[in-house]
Amino acid sequence: AIFTDGKMQEVNEVIGAGGRIDGWFECLKPDARPANMVIADQDIFVSSPTLAYSTCVEFPPNAGIDGATLLASQRWVRETANDEWKLELHQTIPWAAGTRAGGTLRCDCRGCVALTSSQEKRTFGGLIG
Repeated sequence: AIFTDGKMQEVNEVIGAGGRIDGWFECLKPDARPANMVIADQDIFVSSPTLAYSTCVEFPPNAGIDGATLLASQRWVRETANDEWKLELHQTIPWAAGTRAGGTLRCDCRGCVALTSSQEKRTFGGLIG
């Protein structure tokens, strides 16, 4: 398995606040999975023999030429320095100004939760117009 069996706090927070988690079966359906994702600027930081982080910039293929740009980060763990690395958490956030990315994604062994942005309407004194 590529993922650990851990249920990550970052995902639990969203579920606990009423968010929906889409399991990996849903996330990896042909019309939902990130097939042909273009990535750039990959980097890895090994924090200790059992903890590492990777990052990259993602360009989803279904977002169009001026589409979404995302910063993806992953947290990798292993029990000992001789074990295989396993993915503990995958996250994406909108990365470029004016991006069409609609929010952030957090994923663990169960699947992914999405946090989407919306424009907040403000009125002066409760009056519109």
